[in-house]
Amino acid sequence: MISVIVSNFNGLRFLPRLLESLRAQRGVESEIIIVDRLSTDGSGEYLASQPDVRVLSERPETGLVSGYATGATVARGELLFFCNEDMWFDPDCLQRLAGAIDLPARIGAVDGWQWTYDGSEWIHGATRFRKVLWQFNSPHPQRSADFFTPLPTGAETPFACAGAFLIHREVYRELGGWDPSFFLDHEDVDLFLRAWQRGWRCVVIPEARIYHAVSAANVHILASTGKPASRRRYIGQRANVCILAVKYFSWPWLLAALLQWPLGILNNIRAGHWRFLSDDPAIPADILRRLPAAWAFRKANAPHNCRRPGEDFFNEPRFTATAPPTTLNPLPSPPSAPS
Repeated sequence: MISVIVSNFNGLRFLPRLLESLRAQRGVESEIIIVDRLSTDGSGEYLASQPDVRVLSERPETGLVSGYATGATVARGELLFFCNEDMWFDPDCLQRLAGAIDLPARIGAVDGWQWTYDGSEWIHGATRFRKVLWQFNSPHPQRSADFFTPLPTGAETPFACAGAFLIHREVYRELGGWDPSFFLDHEDVDLFLRAWQRGWRCVVIPEARIYHAVSAANVHILASTGKPASRRRYIGQRANVCILAVKYFSWPWLLAALLQWPLGILNNIRAGHWRFLSDDPAIPADILRRLPAAWAFRKANAPHNCRRPGEDFFNEPRFTATAPPTTLNPLPSPPSAPS
């Protein structure tokens, strides 16, 4: 059985199509668990009227993966499918993903391809790392992630998109599950760094089609701060870069990652990103708040970090881009989304 775990925050306008597409999945048995992060748009009332949906609650300020983690605690399936609320899926999506799991071959997770919500544009394929001079939003500042690599079915990808992917329950348990200190961004890198260190692999299945209204939740207001989720996301995103380095990197690359904060401020000044400058002072406070737990993890994970330090994940030859970046969509358009 597949446990579908959805983290919802004010996604009422997406929930009917999401549930319709999940109920229409062919060839699999599934349960639907939706963790509603105290939505104020009527999501709770709508979900209460869905008898086949198990509804849990989580505070919105804790972030996407806290919702995922809460849902996983009650999941009964052998396979866990984590997804956002602003998605819908082709009828064979879950079946295709589940068929690619192969524990003897150390394939413990599977990533599908993503398209825009209306099906007009391809937005996520396999991932490869590219060498760059300096990337401000990357844990490894000299590597940039390219999410538009059109690799074939079964090709290995370093990490699955946290927006929607399938993982075997036992692999999820072995990895220790999500780190709920991540509000959003790089939480998938965190999970799959641990998978890579332990010899687990993730593959991509292009035929598993996922349709996604990307960043739909960014405009929602967090009640505790009165500010848009996008601002909390920016602070967390920048802090996550340093937290990942603390958890996994050797000292030289840890220090390089810590430079991301002051260099990011200089870059915002250079580029005239004034609205980000007002949030930059909150980043060190977020790092310091999370530092004790990250350091405790680093100590517990020391055998894996010594054997496979985190910076080597980004330098892994099989994850390194060998072709120029895709500038035009080389793929046929998927079927049009139903109205």
